[in-house]
Amino acid sequence: MVGLTCWREQIPFLVQLGYRVIVPTLRGFGETDAPTESSAYGDKTISNDFAALLDHLEIPTVVVIGHDWGGQAAWRFTQFYPDRVVGVASFCTPYIVPEQQYHSVEDVVKILPNFTYQLHLITPEAAKEIDENTEAFFKRIFRRVTETKNLGGIIDKTTGTLIAGRPPVDKSDSLPQKVLDYYVEKYQKRGAAGGLNFYKRRKTSFEECKNLDPIINKPALMVTADGDAALPPALTHGMENYIPQLERGAITGAGHWVLWEKPDECNAYLKNWLSKIYPVNKL
Repeated sequence: MVGLTCWREQIPFLVQLGYRVIVPTLRGFGETDAPTESSAYGDKTISNDFAALLDHLEIPTVVVIGHDWGGQAAWRFTQFYPDRVVGVASFCTPYIVPEQQYHSVEDVVKILPNFTYQLHLITPEAAKEIDENTEAFFKRIFRRVTETKNLGGIIDKTTGTLIAGRPPVDKSDSLPQKVLDYYVEKYQKRGAAGGLNFYKRRKTSFEECKNLDPIINKPALMVTADGDAALPPALTHGMENYIPQLERGAITGAGHWVLWEKPDECNAYLKNWLSKIYPVNKL
């Protein structure tokens, strides 16, 4: 669930500071190509997409910033194309050292039960549910962390479903109608199957990444949200061992959608960090 509107509170802020901001949508989402094969979504392929975009725009180097799957993409792009990266930042998504042994989604869930929901997302039923209940799906997931306590989690423990068979919920006041309409329109145009391939691509990404240098020698920023149930701050422990120039930010009272739950705090972290690694007067 990544896209332009997730950054709606950051884009105008960064532009006002004087930065040029490019917000690519990952393949499989929005109006991008959405190949059906999960092998088309490996980390190297995604990084190649970014490099091709920069070539097209004639931009040699960038500061890359991501969230959710975009955070994973930001870390890996920095590893595959270090000469094109000035610095890298991620909200919520930790840096994961390239594995030397393959682990399936089932293996990961045994170690990290907070990822149990992914077992459903890799099934054909997940895409069908979202495609048939698109608006209800986004009404359920796009909520402040304080609004999620009585919703029963991403997957219903009784039905084992995302949406099907679950009672509808009202739109959160924190979700603008035009943002909801945007997501519904894009998903109804392309369907959910493409984006869900990110949960199915582990084997491909393992093969593409296993020989990467695990050390990232770039200025980096990791911002966590204490209420993120999917990507809790504990997952970021030890990142300094692999990213010597890592700086940290921690936001309380926000969940996975921290970018718009706590935009002022997110923007403050970005402004402070960018002023040190890529000040506007150098543009």
